[in-house]
Amino acid sequence: MKKRIYLSGLALLIAAAFTSCVSYAGSVIEQKEEARVESVVINTRVRTTGQYPEEIIVTLPEGVNAEDLSLTGADFHMSGNAGMWGSKDTRPFACDFERAEAKDNSITLIPKDFPEKFFYVTDFKVDCEKNEALSFTEADVSRITTQVADDFQTFTKEEGAPFTYHLFTPESTELMPVVVVFHGFGDTSNLLTYRTAVEWAEPENQAARPCYVIAPVIDDATYYTDRQAVFLPLKEFLDEMIKKGEADPERIYVMGNSFGGMSSIEFAEQYPDFTAGILALCPALTYSPGAVADLEKMKDTPIWFAHAEHDNTIPVTASREAVDKLKELGAKEVHFTEYTDEEMEAAGGDNAPDATYSFHHVELAVMEDDAYMEWLFSVKREQ
Repeated sequence: MKKRIYLSGLALLIAAAFTSCVSYAGSVIEQKEEARVESVVINTRVRTTGQYPEEIIVTLPEGVNAEDLSLTGADFHMSGNAGMWGSKDTRPFACDFERAEAKDNSITLIPKDFPEKFFYVTDFKVDCEKNEALSFTEADVSRITTQVADDFQTFTKEEGAPFTYHLFTPESTELMPVVVVFHGFGDTSNLLTYRTAVEWAEPENQAARPCYVIAPVIDDATYYTDRQAVFLPLKEFLDEMIKKGEADPERIYVMGNSFGGMSSIEFAEQYPDFTAGILALCPALTYSPGAVADLEKMKDTPIWFAHAEHDNTIPVTASREAVDKLKELGAKEVHFTEYTDEEMEAAGGDNAPDATYSFHHVELAVMEDDAYMEWLFSVKREQ
């Protein structure tokens, strides 16, 4: 005789609830995902004043609809510490967000007036006041992208003289101009510091002036003691590109700001029959008496100087005197642009003693003016 089992009303309700949460086909219990941070991606861009975050993408678990969370930019706040140029010290910073864009299971945060060059940031935390589970730190960042700068490849030549450089390769790789961009003293993050290198690789510029871009990395000690240790392997690398039919021997250009401007002149002095044209931006000639003494060696190389009238690091007289000397030597083509305080301020410069973007950074103005690029590509070295 079969026993009958009678369930109470409460037991029936519990059984029904359990049954509704079970998929008998797969025997999987369904449960709603809680909102939490799965991963973080930071997309950055190099502006005239350096690398800054454009957006921070926070990915939540599959099944979480970010729109249901009803978050705004005001719900998030960023704080942290950042380094300083030429110093191991750090300073605190804070950043708010203009908005939070929800789509599927992600939230895109748009920073408002981010106060630091991003590569100076040493640590940070983003707090979500509405839901602590959506707060995160730099440890949660899985990837950082930088527009255009990521298109450069980094190489280190070990044999012979060590040589580290970033290389941008254009779509067409046969017989193309080459622009060598020397960075300033201490600016070894030379693809991120300013736009002197990445500007040449921007899609708009490549469409108008396709070229290879080489950005050598020079440590501070080498800048002071033996810049030839960089010039020689660079020249050998360029010779190899010419041999392969990649680089046009008539269009090898050099440029740079500050110590980079000084190195551009010195490279042309070392290889006067090789360099087609120079952009010397506030060149640090006060640090290199030899460069001034050897100007005759490159007097036949077209050059364009640019300097701020009240540069508080390298006096404008350094460029003025070099221009005058080259003209006295019978230089074929010498141009000089001297920027006023008003022009530098309009470009984003500030001449305060502790200014982050002082008037010394004349590239703020130069790299926003296509006239320099157009002129440089108009000159060629006669074979």
